[in-house]
Amino acid sequence: MKKNRSLRSMIFFLAVVLIIPILCFTLYLQVQTWRTMKHNLQRELEGELNTANHTLEMVIDKYDMVLYDFCTNDEIIELVEQINESEKPSDAVKYQIRRSLAHICNRNVGVEGITLITESGTVCFYDKEAASFVSTKWANKIPKVNMQDQMAVYQGSSYVLGTESQPVHMFQLTRRLADYRNINRQTGIVVLSVNQSVLWDDIQVSDKSTVYICDSDQIIAAADPDQIGKSIAVKSQRGYRVLKAKNDKTGWNVYHFYSKVQYDQQIKANICIGLGSMVALMLLSTVLLTFMMRPVLDLVGRLVYAMSEIENGNFDVQIPSVEHPANEVECIVAGFNEMSGQLKQLVEKVKQSTVDQKNAELQAMEAQIDPHFLYNTLDTINWKALEHDDFEVSNMVGALADILRYSIRNPGDMVSIGQELSWLERYTMLQKEKLDQPLSVVTDVPEKLMGYRIHKLLLQPFVENAINHGFRRMSMPCRIEISMRLAGEQFYIRIRDNGCGIPPDLVEELNNKNSSDGHHVGVANVRKRLELYYSDDHEMYFESREGQGTSVHLFIRAVRGGGQNEDNHSGR
Repeated sequence: MKKNRSLRSMIFFLAVVLIIPILCFTLYLQVQTWRTMKHNLQRELEGELNTANHTLEMVIDKYDMVLYDFCTNDEIIELVEQINESEKPSDAVKYQIRRSLAHICNRNVGVEGITLITESGTVCFYDKEAASFVSTKWANKIPKVNMQDQMAVYQGSSYVLGTESQPVHMFQLTRRLADYRNINRQTGIVVLSVNQSVLWDDIQVSDKSTVYICDSDQIIAAADPDQIGKSIAVKSQRGYRVLKAKNDKTGWNVYHFYSKVQYDQQIKANICIGLGSMVALMLLSTVLLTFMMRPVLDLVGRLVYAMSEIENGNFDVQIPSVEHPANEVECIVAGFNEMSGQLKQLVEKVKQSTVDQKNAELQAMEAQIDPHFLYNTLDTINWKALEHDDFEVSNMVGALADILRYSIRNPGDMVSIGQELSWLERYTMLQKEKLDQPLSVVTDVPEKLMGYRIHKLLLQPFVENAINHGFRRMSMPCRIEISMRLAGEQFYIRIRDNGCGIPPDLVEELNNKNSSDGHHVGVANVRKRLELYYSDDHEMYFESREGQGTSVHLFIRAVRGGGQNEDNHSGR
């Protein structure tokens, strides 16, 4: 119980210690949240301003296109030229122009009137409100526009039409008549008067924002008609966040007013929501932590007791089931109990392995012969053979020396396919001397596979078995075929001989992985090596018919060249 109390104290201490950095992190997070929200709100306001500016430009483009089509109309330009060239233009010409003006006013919503002023000073207009070519309330109020080199001019109006209760505010789009046959020729100008309401109707902003469109400092469009015609400079900017953008097409300024009170309230509300959520999350986490730690603390006490028993050598200890277990706790209990059983088995295996290792070391020490002694002795025999011109013996001794070097040096290393086949060539050369009949070894290995790697002496036991057991009592020439192919990520190796074959029961015994027959030591050794080198990623089986030879099939993992300890001297 002391240990449990100690653990609970530690958990409580850690919880208290963690509160401070959590609170600091929460404060930091709220500051960053406030900055992010402020930035996002600022971007939102800028987005509203840009939207209003873009909408303004689209509305102006709409009416500008109407005016452009009229000013580039060849028929209109010819009629205006007749007026400019005549001292007293005919009423018929003026009527045709006025009819076109009326057509534009009646077809386009928001157009209150249109005026054409020729270079000679003749004025033709149409007043939509008065539906007249003669009577107008505004035509004579249009200021003379100095176009200079400009093709179009955009102006806001300071005058008001209509009644006092229903005022009508307008802005003007002015464009030169364009005679593209003579671009420098001054023909006249056309003034399109448009109701400012078309600007405001298409500009949609939030209820918390106010947008003003100004020509210079004069307000020409606003939600409140009473503000039109006033100067934006007299507008109080206290308590507002004010953004401004200039319309590139018209030169007008777009102002965006947003209440600071609403701005601050929105940010504070979001911060309060964030803080409240954080506090609620901390409280909920505390409750859940307390609930979840009860079985864990109980388990820790049981684990401490069980581990102390294992420390004392009692590997039979098992943890009793928890009174109110969670799934994870059950897994821990089951895992510990299984570990305890495996640990007992492992200790026994280690003890047995230690004994086996000591015995193997003693046997190795007893049988150990200095390799240098063997090399030097064989070298001496080789020179003796050469002194007596016995080259056959010399070649055999040289081959035997190569075989010893290849076998003794770094056993279990991986070598290239070319090295292994070169070593087998020397091995079979010595084996040929034991046979009474000819022996040929044929290899069928693609050149591209020569650089791949296998473990040393992996193929030798099968070649040795074929020579020692397969070719007994044979009168015909002996033949061993070694072929290799790449099948995906595996090597397929086949070693086939034309020997006497193997009885079916013996083939079945050799293909049994769990066979404990001690008469086939070479095969068993290879099988153990394959399990050591390739784990489950391998396959080996025998096929044979008596009197028709034997085939050994190997499937191992393909390993590309470039590994460690590669010998470039073909086994020497």
